Amino acid sequence: MAKKSLKGLGARYGIKIRKQYAKIHFQLKAERSCPECGSKQFSRDAVGIWSCKKCSFKIAGTAYDINL
Repeated sequence: MAKKSLKGLGARYGIKIRKQYAKIHFQLKAERSCPECGSKQFSRDAVGIWSCKKCSFKIAGTAYDINL
């Protein structure tokens, strides 16, 4: 399996920071399902606010992930 890479940072900022940033970036952009309707249109609106575009369900969670 190929490693996921994050383009745009290049060789800047050091490997530790780039790995942390990549981990959070892929966690934030991961596909989630709505706990109410099960739709895959569940995404983050703002820091800690998650909503479903299909059923307009809103829930508060953590900044980069949601705890159900």
